[in-house]
Amino acid sequence: MNKSLKSKLILSFLGVALITVLVASVLIRVTSSQSLMHLVSEQQTAILTEAAQTYYSENGTMDGFFSYYIVMERQNSLNNPPNNEPSTNIPDNNQKPPQIHEFRGVQGLVDTEYRALIPTLGRAIGETLPQEMIKNAVAVKVDGEVIAWVLPDTKNQFNLSPEEQLFLKRTTLAIMLAALAGVVVAVIMGILLAGGLVKPIRRLTQASKSLAQGELLQKVPVTSQDELGQLTTTFNQMSEDLVRADEQRKRLTADITHDLSTPLQVISGYMEMIDEGEVALSPQRIEIIKTEIEHLRRLVGDLTTLSQVEAQALDMQLQPTRPGVLLEKIQLTFLPIAERQGVHLELNLPNTSPAILVDEGRTLQVLKNLVENALRYTPKGGKISLSLLVSDRVELIVKDNGAGIDEEDLPYVFDRFYRADKSRGANSGKMGLGLAICKALINAQGGIIMAESAGKGQGTTIKISFSPLHEDASLD
Repeated sequence: MNKSLKSKLILSFLGVALITVLVASVLIRVTSSQSLMHLVSEQQTAILTEAAQTYYSENGTMDGFFSYYIVMERQNSLNNPPNNEPSTNIPDNNQKPPQIHEFRGVQGLVDTEYRALIPTLGRAIGETLPQEMIKNAVAVKVDGEVIAWVLPDTKNQFNLSPEEQLFLKRTTLAIMLAALAGVVVAVIMGILLAGGLVKPIRRLTQASKSLAQGELLQKVPVTSQDELGQLTTTFNQMSEDLVRADEQRKRLTADITHDLSTPLQVISGYMEMIDEGEVALSPQRIEIIKTEIEHLRRLVGDLTTLSQVEAQALDMQLQPTRPGVLLEKIQLTFLPIAERQGVHLELNLPNTSPAILVDEGRTLQVLKNLVENALRYTPKGGKISLSLLVSDRVELIVKDNGAGIDEEDLPYVFDRFYRADKSRGANSGKMGLGLAICKALINAQGGIIMAESAGKGQGTTIKISFSPLHEDASLD
């Protein structure tokens, strides 16, 4: 059965919490038991040590300590503290002392000659133990003198008393209740967290469905700065890009229809009139037909170039090239045209510059397109400069003081079919493909192209940059 993301998250939190409680229960039980046994061992070691010190201080020897200790503990168990007089109630050696006298938490007590003062590690009283058996012994001192050794039960191999077991159970229960309370809190927090995570995801899901149904403009509220917030921001940007792309597509369809139909209508109209004998085939009419055919040819050629670049099917002949030579050729090509339009075309080159790895023909094609645009929008008396700047990269710069570009249009000037000035493009024979082709050709050569403008009437600067070939600097 399919479950919602929220249910899955809540169940995951619950599962993790329950597993945590189970593991904690085992660990708490083991560690609590071991800790309690260790405490009992320390207490019994201290009691036995104190008893040995008291006995030695009173008697000057450790002989007979076992009987003394048994009597002392019996009197303590009856709330009757022992006196300092030698006891006449000496237990029979065969008499089993009460459980309190079974020395829980300690393994025994030996004198300085390693003779057992109480039953120790299976040895009877007075029997000597090997030295290696008392490695963890605790020294019993009187006035700085070692009088005996206590052997703690480091392995905790003894049983807890009923009272101690009850204490352990109560402690474990209290900790378990606290753990269960933590589980409840964790589940509640999980529910709240799951709700916070699922809500924006649901919004994104609904917006995605609407987008898939053709409603491209979607705006999902950004409620956080985490990964979900970043995803929402990216989705909103994608929606805006799709709207813009759709608008460009619609504009493209209209522009292509117009730019294809207009020359076709002109050509068709003239051919019909000539065929019907309404007009004669004159040189002027032939020139008009040729112009319209050239318009169609350029449009098809631009579209073909773009598709080839995108499909990486355009043949590029990359070779070391002197960038200054490219700019010199462009100046020589357009200098007569610029002079006829009353535009000053200048060239600024450094004394030396490194070579760049480019396709010379394609790069010249780009530069020609840029200069043609600059001439188209630079008024009489204006200036166009061709410059070369060398830093960590080599920049070929085409700058004019013409019409400029609005700030809102600047990010899109290299998009295909985008025209910043719609009124100019409609009747100029330009489809808005020129700069898109320039970008595609430059990027295909590993270069970068960018546009700068301070706004309308402030001119435009186009920069093309390539990585330098320092080892080929001699080409200049």
